[in-house]
Order: sequence, then structure tokens, then C-alpha cells
Amino acid sequence: MEKQENEKLDINLLAGGAVKEAIEYALEDIFQNIKDLNTKAEKSRKLTLTIEFKPDESRQVIKTSVNTKTSLVPVNSISTQLLLDKVGNKTVATELLKQNPNQIDFDDLEKQNKKIISMQKEAR
Repeated sequence: MEKQENEKLDINLLAGGAVKEAIEYALEDIFQNIKDLNTKAEKSRKLTLTIEFKPDESRQVIKTSVNTKTSLVPVNSISTQLLLDKVGNKTVATELLKQNPNQIDFDDLEKQNKKIISMQKEAR
């Protein structure tokens, strides 16, 4: 196979186009990560393309491997608060939920002397 002197290796055609396809997949992952509202928008994402060349002793045949690696922004952490209590001999945790502004807070109404009867059980 005779090649012209000015003919260059086209990375788009390398490995039958598989290298180009691998780059396109990695770019799609990056773009999806950028669009994800659960990640920090301003953080950088990276695509690293590594091409390794390993010639044989004759220096005419070169085993080539190509790897793509993406560095994406992780999903934002989620925080909440838990309350610990004891039920019998077991320790249990319950999530501390925020008060919904559309719901009535009975404790506040009792403090305001509204006509609410406390339904607490009597200790025996």
C-alpha cells in the first residue's frame, strides 16, 4: 500500500471511525452533565483523549490504543436533619421536616389561645 508523502493520518477515520465515535460519546456525557440542574453550572468539565503508540522492533508496525476519559461535575449533595429518639430499647431516627406555610401549626394556635382542645393522652 503506497501512500503519498503529503497524506496525513486522519483521526476522524482512525480505527474505522471508532475514535471519533468515542469522542462524540464523551462529549454527549459532558453536555448531559452540564444540562443537569443538580450539578454546579460554573464548574469545569474535562475530556481527556489519550493515544498510546507502541512500535514493534522493526519500527514499522505500531500498536495504537485510544482512551477517552471524562471528568464530570458530581451531583449536588442533599442535606436534611434527623431527630433521634428512643422507642422502647431501640433508637430511631425521624427526618425533621420543614413546616408547610399552607398548614396550620397547632402549637402556635394554642399559644394564641384559639379554640383548640389539646388531645394529648393522659400518662398512666
